[in-house]
Amino acid sequence: MLRSMYAGVSGLNTHQQMMDVTGNNIANVNTIGFKSSRVTFKEMLSQTLKGASRPSDNGERAGTNPQQIGLGVGIGSIDSDMSSGNLQSTGKNSDVAIQGDGFFVLQDENGNTSYSRAGNFGFDAKGNLFSLSTGLQVIGAVDNLDDNQETNPISLAPSIMQKATNDVSIGGNLNKSLEDLDTRTVSTDIIAEDNSSYTLEMTYTKNSDDDWTGTGKLIAEDNSETQLEFGSAATDFNITFDSDGKIITGDFQSTSNLSGVIGNDVTIDLASLTQIAADSDINFSDVNGYKKGDLESFSFDENGYITGSYSNGLSEASARIKLVNFSNPAGLNRKDGVFTESVNSGEPQNTFPGSGGTGNLAPSTLEMSNANLSQEFTNMITAQRGFQASSKLITTSDEMLQELVNLKR
Repeated sequence: MLRSMYAGVSGLNTHQQMMDVTGNNIANVNTIGFKSSRVTFKEMLSQTLKGASRPSDNGERAGTNPQQIGLGVGIGSIDSDMSSGNLQSTGKNSDVAIQGDGFFVLQDENGNTSYSRAGNFGFDAKGNLFSLSTGLQVIGAVDNLDDNQETNPISLAPSIMQKATNDVSIGGNLNKSLEDLDTRTVSTDIIAEDNSSYTLEMTYTKNSDDDWTGTGKLIAEDNSETQLEFGSAATDFNITFDSDGKIITGDFQSTSNLSGVIGNDVTIDLASLTQIAADSDINFSDVNGYKKGDLESFSFDENGYITGSYSNGLSEASARIKLVNFSNPAGLNRKDGVFTESVNSGEPQNTFPGSGGTGNLAPSTLEMSNANLSQEFTNMITAQRGFQASSKLITTSDEMLQELVNLKR
């Protein structure tokens, strides 16, 4: 009698815990990156009333099976379902989902590491990438975008400082068929150390076959002009070509008057300039340097690179999201909406999206909960029925005990 009552009590406890797990799954059916759980039961230790007996050697007596009474039910396991949830497009460029088995790496202000599948991220006022769900910073590579062992908080610079122009290449062709004293002019913008811009204008005048003279000037934003000096303070320089139209002279560095205007010397390379009997098409084939730019937008790509687009027209990949995977992800501990490493999860294996089995990233997308609502409703009804049956078992056992008590009256 007491055994049946104990079995009923254990049934109440286990079915209540099943309902607790089911309720948590249902409550998190719309939680980003949520991984559902399931409960399995196991029979409690059985009490043996009579052990098994073996058949007699002469075959006159058959063997008998053991007589055992179970002592109720207990929780066999609470398993985490680590399968991927459905992906939902959001159109928000700071959202990202993992198309594989990896985890994002998060870190608090004390350096404690946790892991998540929820990719609803944002940038704070200091440019740090953080999880909107937890407030934890996202970890990745910043110094070396190919080093998956790097563990730095990801941030995007709100601006990139100017880089003064120090190298200019001029290419194309000067028409060999032009008349003497014919000119061709080409111009481009260059950047000074103080972030101001100037127009560098170069003019080429034909002297004779295979011989040209070059001059240059800087035009400031206020339209003031500075004549460039070349060599020993000369305001022009000579360019010569061989019979095949290849340049013989023409690689030089401007003198200090250019440095005095923009703050640094500029090397002007004419090595790719040609002179053949074809239309002139001289151009600035390469000009380095850029103005200061403010961050205007950013984007993630499938390999984890975070690229910032700046007001000066530059786009720069300045960080890369890191992922980790585990040999037993179901062994991770759950804590405040994130996962933490346990003794049975295995150690985190650092990698980048698209390698190590972690899967690529899906930008502007979120992974939703993997809880199956229809299955959870079925589980809820099953738990309710089991609870009711266990309750009935207790009341029936109690009535039988009451009958036993009444025997002495």
